[in-house]
Amino acid sequence: RHGKQLDMLVRFPLLPLVDRLAREVPDLRIVIDHFANPQIDGRNVAAEWETGIRQVAVNHNVHMKVSGLVEGTGKRDGSAPQDVEFYRPWLDIVWDAFGADRLVYGSNWPVSARFASLATVQAIVHDYFADQGRTALTKVFSENARRVYRWVDRA
Repeated sequence: RHGKQLDMLVRFPLLPLVDRLAREVPDLRIVIDHFANPQIDGRNVAAEWETGIRQVAVNHNVHMKVSGLVEGTGKRDGSAPQDVEFYRPWLDIVWDAFGADRLVYGSNWPVSARFASLATVQAIVHDYFADQGRTALTKVFSENARRVYRWVDRA
């Protein structure tokens, strides 16, 4: 009722609780941070993570922050993979589940700097969404955040 949103930093086993909250408070805009913190190894998407993502995405008041990808690799020495292909299985799932209108880019800088440079973090996400088209790129990097967080330009 007050036009607020709630960012949720949760691990994926808690996604059923996010789903319940989204259903019980359908006017609340919910943003899940960091892809719900999956382990990202470039090959094996955890079935429990994918199931939770698809379940919570059914709620149109839930959005996903595209952040935490390099952190999911566990490579704390700055050596997280730079190639978007390494992250593609996870990106494909959230793209399919949330679409262009409910994904919001977030860098997670400065935490992400322990895993990869800011330029790498941005390039991974940019390269993926550029493949989805200019409209998707604009929505994920700008328009969706303005809408979800109700940001306005003040001149």
